[in-house]
Amino acid sequence: MSAVPVEEIARLMLSSTNNLTLHTGNIINWNHLKRKTSQNAGEEVLECLSATLNVWSSTVDPSWMNEETNNALVITNPNQMERISEDERSKLKVSVKIFLLKWDPDLVVEAVDQVCNELDIGVVDSVLLALPPLEAEMGEELTVNHILPMWEPMERLYDVERVSAIGTSDLDKEMLEQTHGMARVKPTINQVNVVSCCVIPPDLTAFAKENDIQLLTHSDPRDVLPTPTFQEILRGSSHDDHVDEWQPFWVLRYTVMVKCRGVIKAKGYIVNGRRHATDMPLSVA
Repeated sequence: MSAVPVEEIARLMLSSTNNLTLHTGNIINWNHLKRKTSQNAGEEVLECLSATLNVWSSTVDPSWMNEETNNALVITNPNQMERISEDERSKLKVSVKIFLLKWDPDLVVEAVDQVCNELDIGVVDSVLLALPPLEAEMGEELTVNHILPMWEPMERLYDVERVSAIGTSDLDKEMLEQTHGMARVKPTINQVNVVSCCVIPPDLTAFAKENDIQLLTHSDPRDVLPTPTFQEILRGSSHDDHVDEWQPFWVLRYTVMVKCRGVIKAKGYIVNGRRHATDMPLSVA
């Protein structure tokens, strides 16, 4: 059999899986990103995922053709991978924000486990949870009945000391108050979007102060990785003929900060996507 181009191997690897995780590695040292300080998270995710896929698809190991395949594929940027050593862990603060794109509470634990595995750590210092857009059958307004099932895995992660602090994102005063009142483990952080809310509402500020909740601001888009964007990234980098079968399930952003200096040592994105297909080709003629 003649040698198969690495680009074709990459296409085949994507065609043979229905569960894909992409890890950009540490993007802090990417020179072209340093010049784009005005990028929001959606634009940054798009550029970083595209770059990661391009590097992977041009350097994939041809020995894969002789190996057993499985249903989960992890794609990384090998030049940017940085794990945290035991010696330096106590000097660093690892913060995570999970952007859920599906209403599935199991995805919360999955995302935290993935970042712990990728960074080689046992505990995340803080995790913020951003809920997905409401689906059609869920009504037009977010309620505490939507929030609590997604909050329960956060509580379990706190119980087993996998996470030291847990928080919410984009909850107004009413939703934060109801969640705080009904949750077994209370949120200690709530993020507020400064794009849609230039000034933090006074009632939210007062409630947070009364209940020792830290208010942080952010400018992340509501839908950080729309399905068509994710499919276009895969199409451009892998030339997969079946990209319309793929959907993103969650996006995780992590930052690693040096505690004593307040300097960000590392920042990266991990994204999980899945597809539904019954016929997945494994070889070429």
